[in-house]
Amino acid sequence: MHMHPSELEALLRQPGPGMVWPDMYGHEFIAPRYDGYSLVNVPATVAAILGQTLPGVEPLAPLYWQSYAGQVRRVIVLLLDALSYLRLQEMMELEEQCIWRRLAGRGLCYPMTSVCPSTTTTALSCLGTGVEPVSHGLVGYELWLREFGVIADLITPKASYGAGRETLVDWGFDPNSFLPVPGLGSRLTELGIRSTSLISSQYMTSSLTQMIYRGFSRTIGYSSAEDMWGHLYDLVSQHDGQPDYYFCYWSTIDTAIHRYGSTGGYWQAELQSVTRAMQERFFDKLTPADKCGTLFIMLADHGWVDTPIDQAHDVESNTALRRELLGPASGESRAAYLHCLAGEDPAVLARVRTVLGEDFVAVPSRQALNSGLLGTGAPMAEVQARMGHIMVLARGNRYLDRQGKRFRQRGRHGGLSPDEMLVPWLALRLDD
Repeated sequence: MHMHPSELEALLRQPGPGMVWPDMYGHEFIAPRYDGYSLVNVPATVAAILGQTLPGVEPLAPLYWQSYAGQVRRVIVLLLDALSYLRLQEMMELEEQCIWRRLAGRGLCYPMTSVCPSTTTTALSCLGTGVEPVSHGLVGYELWLREFGVIADLITPKASYGAGRETLVDWGFDPNSFLPVPGLGSRLTELGIRSTSLISSQYMTSSLTQMIYRGFSRTIGYSSAEDMWGHLYDLVSQHDGQPDYYFCYWSTIDTAIHRYGSTGGYWQAELQSVTRAMQERFFDKLTPADKCGTLFIMLADHGWVDTPIDQAHDVESNTALRRELLGPASGESRAAYLHCLAGEDPAVLARVRTVLGEDFVAVPSRQALNSGLLGTGAPMAEVQARMGHIMVLARGNRYLDRQGKRFRQRGRHGGLSPDEMLVPWLALRLDD
């Protein structure tokens, strides 16, 4: 099956079968396509390409991968954090010598969707477990954890309003048992597939890293782009015949867009830097034997939108909104969860909608959950508590702000806009 990327993009802009899509979402939001067109489907796809079946979520639709099935022994997945499919397309159209344009010409370059919310914590947890957000429970960057009685940043993890060094680990948080589902690494090991992750050394000790890479055969830290590609080359150049999955995570594009948005060329410079190192330290060194049976895939966890200061809705200064809430908003600034004093009272929902206006869509969290927005499986025990009573989705470039973060972040993600939700799947056989 073949489809032009523009045709596939048009398909992805429609809700999938079984998705309950309220009219209020309009046409500007894109639903995650867990039915074979999203990040959630990538782990099962890797297993299928290597001739194995990963139970649970189905693989991507055949057009993404079937031409490679049974012909490769090694799969390399490079995740470029925050590289939007739409931004990548613009770059490839404008720059004839763009390496990604050349690579796309040798293989496949299709859009797929991110997950909801479109944020690294949630997306990496999907890639690190092979299940939907509703099943692993990390449904945002900052979550109300009732077992600890705090809103916590799940990367560290620490109390979001805490200024000290104490983390939830000091309170008994165990990264190895926090997720209620097995890690992808151990699942692949059972299938006879060796798994290796390469991540920045600064993240090696984070709780999120420990949760995501549980069971991987090897987790290797690197200090720079050159170091990452050097490590990968050393690994790939070893030919022992065992099926291999390599997962390489690169974060600096995301860092640049949070700090600068689209201004100044910073995110483009970060992409160019890691791409140049990839060419010089990896592709240029590969021998025909290294390339044999090796599939290279580039993708992203989410995209992003510019979020200027004047597009912020400061929830801390909004007394009418604060009057309804038990505590601060959690989740994401563009996909937030509100815990309300009066719970699921329809009158509260009506007042929240009035206060936020047409720049935001406010829906009962239970409705969002039942709609399939976070997946169609049975919710893990804490999901409903973490999502609160109302989910708030931002339109355009709007976002909910607190703690003055609008003065430090000019680009964001988490919402359902095309720029946030459409991510690339670029795949090619290195020996083709």
